[in-house]
Amino acid sequence: RFWIQTHFISAELTEDQLLLLLESLERKIVSQQLNLVRTHITLGSFQGEVLFSQEEEQMLTIALVELSGVQLQENGSVIPRDQPFEAMAALFVALYALNFLSG
Repeated sequence: RFWIQTHFISAELTEDQLLLLLESLERKIVSQQLNLVRTHITLGSFQGEVLFSQEEEQMLTIALVELSGVQLQENGSVIPRDQPFEAMAALFVALYALNFLSG
């Protein structure tokens, strides 16, 4: 089962996203990112405020999300680009798996 998930993740995420996920894991912000992406998938926007301890963590998260096919607006809404659902679903699975594995 884990092989299927990791195969799906690597097939859908770009190398840049995988590197950003690794950095997110090192900074221990995966759970915050997971909550942000979960909110987007369920509500269709990035409503609510996710607090990051450093501006670098917030910029890393924005870059990760925007590589998934959406552009974030200041009000929390998103502008979808090239098939964002598949990319956001892959990002959600990756964040969920990393969050689960990191404890």
